[in-house]
Amino acid sequence: MSRAFRVNMSCPELGKAIDQISAYDGKTALKVENAIQSGAKNIASGAKRRVPVKSGGLKKSIVSRFSRNKYGRGAIEAEVAARKPHAHLVEFGARATVVKPKSKKALRIIDKGMFEGSGGQFGASFAESATIPRRAAHPYMRPAFEDEKPALIRAVKEAVKP
Repeated sequence: MSRAFRVNMSCPELGKAIDQISAYDGKTALKVENAIQSGAKNIASGAKRRVPVKSGGLKKSIVSRFSRNKYGRGAIEAEVAARKPHAHLVEFGARATVVKPKSKKALRIIDKGMFEGSGGQFGASFAESATIPRRAAHPYMRPAFEDEKPALIRAVKEAVKP
């Protein structure tokens, strides 16, 4: 099972249109589905543009998915997710914390840069505890959703116009 960071963002206007999708004819339902699918792709690309890049792994892990008839009653679902375990820490930030060993007497801290010119070998030190500093929030999902929301609502409204 893969881990992913998900933020549920609701939009009542879209929810109403999606709930009534079975009442539309085939062409209109297809237009609504296409609008939501392209909206999810745009949110994912907006999140990729906004995410801070250190190694690029978090940016590459942002994906969008779209599914039809998941619950058998005409429901459609779009999802944009970041599939890295630290994605929520980047989006929301984290407070400072102290880490202590659970079953050992000391923590082993590996330091890649401890020995200059060591030929790629790592150094290690031991400590009773380690303080992890506060990490500031760098939102990327919420701003991407908020920027795309008006266009998505407009596209769905145009799709259901008679």
